Amino acid sequence: MPTIKDVAKKAGVSISTASYAMNNLPNVHPDTKERILLAAKELNYYPNGIARNLKTKRTGNIGVFIYGFAGPIFSDVLEGIRQKLQENNFNIVVSSGKSSSNLLKERQVDGAIIFDGELSDDILITYANYGMPLYVLDRVLSGSNIYTSVIDNEGLVYHFIRQMVQRGYRDFAYLSGPSDAFNNNHRYDGFLQALKDEQIETHQFFHGDFTIKGGYQIGLEYLKMTKRPRFVYCANDESAIGFMQALRESGVKIPEEVAVAGFDNIYLGEYITPKLTTIGIDHIEWGKAVAQAIVDIVTKQKSKDVGHPAGSVIMRESC
Repeated sequence: MPTIKDVAKKAGVSISTASYAMNNLPNVHPDTKERILLAAKELNYYPNGIARNLKTKRTGNIGVFIYGFAGPIFSDVLEGIRQKLQENNFNIVVSSGKSSSNLLKERQVDGAIIFDGELSDDILITYANYGMPLYVLDRVLSGSNIYTSVIDNEGLVYHFIRQMVQRGYRDFAYLSGPSDAFNNNHRYDGFLQALKDEQIETHQFFHGDFTIKGGYQIGLEYLKMTKRPRFVYCANDESAIGFMQALRESGVKIPEEVAVAGFDNIYLGEYITPKLTTIGIDHIEWGKAVAQAIVDIVTKQKSKDVGHPAGSVIMRESC
C-alpha cells in the first residue's frame, strides 16, 4: 500500500508538505499542491481519515442542519452550499432531528450551518464555545464563533405591502405560516408595520402552515366569507399556490376579484395561472455565500460578513 512518504517522493517535496496538501491546509503553494494531489492519484493513495483527524483536529466535514427535507427552499440552499463546499474540498454532512444534536455535541463537523429551529440555542452555543464556527440562518443568535445571516423578512414585506397600498389596495388579509416560525413572524411584523404606516387599522388573519394543502384549506375558508379581503398576502409561495387553487376551482377571478402574493419565488409560482407575484430570494447564491464564509473561517482565512441575502419583488399576474 502506498504511503504519504511515497507521495512526497514522487512529487519531489517533503513529507510534511505532502501531508499539508493532502489535509487541505492553506500553507502550500497551489502549483505544489496540484502536483502532490496528482502524485497521490497516480499512486492511488488516500489518507487514513481517522489518523488525519487526530493529527489535524479537523474532520474535513461541514454540517448543514435542517428541520426537514421537503420543499424547494431547502433544496436550493443546500445546492448552493454543496457547490461551494465541493469547490473547497470539504464534505457536506446534512442532518435533521436527533442526529443533528449528536453531531454537534460530539463535534463531528468542523463548522455548522443551521437552518433548524428545533435545535436549541444552548446546543448551538455549547458547540460554538469549543471554538467551532457556526452560521445560523433561521434566527438571531449572539456569542463567540457565532455568525448570522437571515433574510430581511420584515423589511422586504414592509416595502412590498406599502407598494401595494400605493397601487390602490386597502383591504388586506395575511395568510400565515406556523406561529413559531421565525420567517413567518418577521414577515407578519413587516406586514403590520406597513398597514400602520399607511393608516390601515384592520385586516383579516388566516392561520396557515406553509404548505400547499394548508393554503388550499384557507382558500375554502375564504370562499365562505361574506366580506372577502381584496388582497391576501401569503407568508410563502406554497401557501399562496394552494390558496389560489381553491379560488380557481370556484371560479373566483385573480386578480380581478382578489389579488394574491407570496414570498420565496419558487419555480412553481411562474408556471401556475395566473403567475404568482412574490418576493424572491436567490437561495442558491445565499447558500454559496454562507458556505464560503464558513470555509474561510475554518481554514483560518479572514471571514467577511455575509449580511442579508438579496431580495426583490417579482411582479407577475396575480396582483
